Amino acid sequence: MTDAPLLHVAGLEAGYGELQILFGIDLRVDRGEQILVFGPNGAGKSTLIKALAGQVAPSAGKVWLDGREVTGRKPEALAAAGLGYVPQVANVFTSMSVRENLEIGGVRLSARRRRARIAELGDLFPRLAERLDQRAGTLSGGERQMLALARALMPEPSVMLLDEPSAGIAPALVTRIFEMVAGLRETGTAVVMVEQNAKQALGYVDRGVLLDSGRVRLQDGAAALCDRQDIGALYLGTEAAS
Repeated sequence: MTDAPLLHVAGLEAGYGELQILFGIDLRVDRGEQILVFGPNGAGKSTLIKALAGQVAPSAGKVWLDGREVTGRKPEALAAAGLGYVPQVANVFTSMSVRENLEIGGVRLSARRRRARIAELGDLFPRLAERLDQRAGTLSGGERQMLALARALMPEPSVMLLDEPSAGIAPALVTRIFEMVAGLRETGTAVVMVEQNAKQALGYVDRGVLLDSGRVRLQDGAAALCDRQDIGALYLGTEAAS
């Protein structure tokens, strides 16, 4: 790990109107590092992702991306700065083809680079390469999630924010989605992922961040968290030893 994190969050607070959800969140993500944010329902996980993605305005704290402060910037400015975001729902244009979705994701690229990126992502997502001219609305849930991920990867972001990537996907494809996310290490892209299926997701990331009642309760290596019986019993759906 380098001394300067790629994504640095300090004292972040956010919510909706007078309802405060996040309280003093501190987080650092290094280049190529994969982080899982997990915790019970209502912990503030999705609010954290949305605040980082510019969907929710922070009420306090600061965020830096690659050494530049980006606190409170709009989603389009964050995307231009190197932040990719895949929301849980409404993450593809269902009336457009797979190719058109990818082209929209690479709108800031030259036409030549867009074509090259579509080919590169076709190697990473072979199912999409076979369906470039198919309307996105006819894809399966897993294929739509692949498309959402590929579209966000088009401009080669340095950090990807993923909100529940396994939601609504057949169990047989969940592992494949996690494998694809883990494969982003090879590109140097860092990942911050919120995922309800934390027990399985921890097997594919470097570090876990436990969020509860809007506060970071614990940060540790993924393997260490999996080995902790108290964490497993409370947050991962496993039973503590008697």
